[in-house]
Amino acid sequence: MPKQRRTWWWAALLMAVLAGGFLIAGAGVGLSFIPFPGKQEFARPSCGKLPSKSAVEEALANHRDLVVRLEKVGEGVNVEVATPCGDDTNQAVIRISYKTKAERDGISSILADQGFGTAVELVKR
Repeated sequence: MPKQRRTWWWAALLMAVLAGGFLIAGAGVGLSFIPFPGKQEFARPSCGKLPSKSAVEEALANHRDLVVRLEKVGEGVNVEVATPCGDDTNQAVIRISYKTKAERDGISSILADQGFGTAVELVKR
């Protein structure tokens, strides 16, 4: 084979391998096989669609066993009622803050089986 044809062949092969790698990585991230930093598994509703603060406080009070389980995941885990909508302090969410990836994984595992019945957001401290 001439040298120019051999170079073209290697370039085409390299491009095909790179394109295949990007397709596989994209599918892995899209299907959640490959974790993507910043991806939130538990998306809370936008402001204006959140429940009232009293409803969220009641949900938290009715699920004290779940709060205890979540806080036992690690020292960095904290469960509280938060008002994330600026001046509108009547709209609330249950905020679960954590410090490590292991804590987040533990929280996610528990919330996959049991929930509060209201809006939840996970926040890394």
